[in-house]
Amino acid sequence: MLPDGDRTPPDFMLPLPSLGERLKRPFRRVLYPFYTKAVDAWIRHRGYSKLGLEVDFWLWGQRGNDYEALRRRVNRIIGIRGKQILIAGCGTGRDILSWLSYEPRLLTGVDYFDYARAWKAVRDFAHKRYPRTTLTFRQADLAYMDTMPGESVDVVGSDAVFEHLRNLPAVLREFHRILRPGGVLYATFGPLWYCWGGDHFSGHDGILAGYNHLLLAPETYEAYLCEAGPHRHSEHDGRTWIKNDLFSRLRPIEYLAALETAGFRRLEVGAIIEPRAVQCIQQSAAIRDKLLANQSLLDSVVTGMTIIYRK
Repeated sequence: MLPDGDRTPPDFMLPLPSLGERLKRPFRRVLYPFYTKAVDAWIRHRGYSKLGLEVDFWLWGQRGNDYEALRRRVNRIIGIRGKQILIAGCGTGRDILSWLSYEPRLLTGVDYFDYARAWKAVRDFAHKRYPRTTLTFRQADLAYMDTMPGESVDVVGSDAVFEHLRNLPAVLREFHRILRPGGVLYATFGPLWYCWGGDHFSGHDGILAGYNHLLLAPETYEAYLCEAGPHRHSEHDGRTWIKNDLFSRLRPIEYLAALETAGFRRLEVGAIIEPRAVQCIQQSAAIRDKLLANQSLLDSVVTGMTIIYRK
């Protein structure tokens, strides 16, 4: 059952980039390709490529995994202009803006929660700035999008959502159903449940607390959540996802297996190592031993993934 009511934060503001952010963009576009290649080579040299996950590139933290670079990758594969795009798990619409500049014909944002006031603000902005694109929003469970016709979408895009899907296989079946033959599924997601900060909250108060969601007893963990003060629904407060139990609890290899089972063909996969996970494990042998008694080192340090697949 979908939640009732508009979840738009009272202090919502249209997430437009600052002047500083706009000035950084040309430098990122030039420098990040060299940076990511150097980081990938360094990580492989350190032996992380032997952990059992075959990827096309490795990243050390989120730098180099910015949304604009990822949009360009998708655009090179399929050409977004004039296409029909579905943004799965759009939240308040902050990710929508980076797709609009490619001028798709139709852009549909879907989210589990209702952010009607935020969606109106984004829609009004898009109508003025990008009149060639029709932008719509709807509240829906991604596993049950019965109102979406089959083979009607060219691209399904998703940012920071796969880790929150309780039933990823069902969602992937829906994505496969609504994508046209040759359509593209893109997603970047994390932090993953078994990594540092995998509950989107643990570690907010220190490096050694990043695995609290895995290591603390239930009552101790609940007290830890309450120590941060009152909770209100927010995309930026991890307790929102904890309260609604919105986690897939899958390991990196299980995400890739689910994509293959759903019938998608792999084009590109990247993995992100969490520097704070490595730091925590190096600082505390006790934490390392407890973790590795129940999970692999790969699960413990890979915080996110980027995938591009084709139907």
